[in-house]
Amino acid sequence: MVLKIFRSPFIAISAVKRSNTSTWEIEHQCPQCGAPVTLEETDRLLSCSYCRIRLYLAPQDYFRYYLPSPDPSSKDLIYVPYWRFKGMAFFFRTKEIEHKLIDVSYLASQHTFLPHSLGVRPQVLKLKVFSPEIEGKFFSPSVPLRKVMEAIEKQLLFVGDHAVRDPILLKAFIGDTASLMYSPIFIKGNMFHDGILGKPVAKIPEDFVDDLLSFDQQRDWRIKFVSTLCPHCGWDLLGERDSVALFCKNCDSVWEASQSRLERVNFGMIPGHEDSATYLPFWVMKIRIEELKIQSYADLLRMANVPKVIKKEWEELDSNFWAPAFKVPPDIFLGLTRRMTLSQPLQPFEQCLPKASLYPVTLPFSEAVESIKVTVADIAVDKQAIFPRLSEINVQLDKFLLVYLPFHFNGTEFIHSQTQSCIHKNFLKLGRNL
Repeated sequence: MVLKIFRSPFIAISAVKRSNTSTWEIEHQCPQCGAPVTLEETDRLLSCSYCRIRLYLAPQDYFRYYLPSPDPSSKDLIYVPYWRFKGMAFFFRTKEIEHKLIDVSYLASQHTFLPHSLGVRPQVLKLKVFSPEIEGKFFSPSVPLRKVMEAIEKQLLFVGDHAVRDPILLKAFIGDTASLMYSPIFIKGNMFHDGILGKPVAKIPEDFVDDLLSFDQQRDWRIKFVSTLCPHCGWDLLGERDSVALFCKNCDSVWEASQSRLERVNFGMIPGHEDSATYLPFWVMKIRIEELKIQSYADLLRMANVPKVIKKEWEELDSNFWAPAFKVPPDIFLGLTRRMTLSQPLQPFEQCLPKASLYPVTLPFSEAVESIKVTVADIAVDKQAIFPRLSEINVQLDKFLLVYLPFHFNGTEFIHSQTQSCIHKNFLKLGRNL
């Protein structure tokens, strides 16, 4: 069920209720044997049940899908592009941080007489992965993604029909995914008709200019498939269907997928005492912010005015910012980054993979970096002084690594005993669909 937050003739921004979140289903073919494979929108690993091959999906820029017409051979179909954007949005006003779960469908063509959104159609129909062999023509995606983001920001300035007085000082989008989807139409008489239902959708304007893409331009849209064999030892890499990082238990290594290859990730773990522990991944980022005089763990505690005595040795500890390496709703994400950064484990990390269950890495490091200024704004006591400076401060990243921490399950929550961080199991389940 989708709950609308903002109403506009140009863009639909929605938040998904926690109790009933689902992802879109996408039909694909195994690149090795041709067998049908059904993927979910969040999937990054293709696993074929026929030939047993496992491959990582790597688009050139964005994933491209299309809605198939029931009878594509009987009509000259034209495919209309739509941007899909989904992720967490954090925006800062004068005194507070607000957050939303954004889910946007937005017309990517200049032909504004066409439907502005796909609505719920992708949720009830199966999408297919785009390929150059599709018969039909395609409108050019002439509206860039940044225009969608600008439209989101403008609508965040309004609540209902009233403008919010405080301007947005800074915005951050974390865990976001963007894709292009194509919906079919065809021309009959002087009208554009829906290629799925056959109903008229818009009259062809007198000044209509045909800006169709040629098939030569479509050839770079293919998805690349990256082998899931360990580049170091050749062993099978492990991971779940929505993992963005894979691990090898043969040579104790972790690999994050880029567009065309696997890149090694520095990692560590803190062993737990419970045999039944589940290890959750976190990105740990050593940073410096000269403008705010943040160079050590003690500086972080002072900025947050934590009510405890600051030990002398903390002046020499790194100013590490922590962020979950898995997706959760924005309010839970904000709470985890705050607690883990201020109550972070201080013991040395062991450079080996735990033998227990590993929760999948679903939030890449490139997205976790975006959380640093959000965390600064959240933990700072003097927000009126910090917020206006957020857009100007320079975050210097010295190093980062992936750290696995043991959480024990008490029936409804996963709890890290040292920091007392806890996550309800339903939030983890919801995060797998974000």
